[in-house]
Amino acid sequence: MYLSIDLGGTYVKYGVLDEQGNIRLKDKFPTPQGEIETLYGEIGRVFDQVSNQFDIQGLAISAPGAVTDHGVINGVSAIPCIHGPNIREDLESRFNVPVAMENDANCAALAEVRAGSAKGYDDVLFVVCGTGVGGAVIKDGQLHKGKNLLGGEFGMLVQYDHKQNRMESFSWLASTGNMVRRASEQLNRELTGQDVFELAAAGNQICQQEVDAFYAHLALLLTNLQCVYDPQLIVVSGGVTERSQFGDELGTALESINKMRDSLSIETDVAVAQHRNDANLLGAFFNLMDKIKIQGRCQ
Repeated sequence: MYLSIDLGGTYVKYGVLDEQGNIRLKDKFPTPQGEIETLYGEIGRVFDQVSNQFDIQGLAISAPGAVTDHGVINGVSAIPCIHGPNIREDLESRFNVPVAMENDANCAALAEVRAGSAKGYDDVLFVVCGTGVGGAVIKDGQLHKGKNLLGGEFGMLVQYDHKQNRMESFSWLASTGNMVRRASEQLNRELTGQDVFELAAAGNQICQQEVDAFYAHLALLLTNLQCVYDPQLIVVSGGVTERSQFGDELGTALESINKMRDSLSIETDVAVAQHRNDANLLGAFFNLMDKIKIQGRCQ
């Protein structure tokens, strides 16, 4: 059995998975604030607890930030204490089991490629659309992280706004989080994503404009990504994909982009992610299995 942990800004989720990737137990605890030792202590408590029931052979971790191969997390995130220490080495010495750690979007992409909407595909782009825009690149069935660990950071792509004379990132233009923020500011009240879509459907012009802009920019991003990498499939994840109309609405936006491209139109195959709440746990497990296989530490 293997313990998989998903480090989130609000909660740390964990699950125990068998050799086939079936989740046998799962739970969560509030993300500790403060020093890294506090987080280590909570992980240790969970490790001891599940070890009473299962023979834990490895620890898999999904984390925000730029996760390096040697176990350090660069960049910034909602969990400041994880940036700096060599978490992989620290936890391996504590628990004496193999530890593997990977970026959360990369983990979610692995879950889709190995056991989800992209199973059977070798070249896939994974786009996460939520608070911002993130993603992952799968090349020849494996993660492609890039020289500076920026592979899949699609939200960092920019578009020049000539009217405002400024650059806008696709995390601002094509994320549901910022769509909601813009609509809330214009209507001078706090809205949820569901509120924005419902108000748009009811005829509110501001929300209609924001929803249309969201889909237009997301479709533009996906089309550009298709031109750059030309993957077999693009998988989109995020809360917005749970809308029953999402596929049709995105399809309409993609058609509009292609009409404007005219002779430069391009086929973009898009699928909705199958795994949602468990994606990071499952992908972290697959990453651990890959590392164990490479290191010859299978038992």
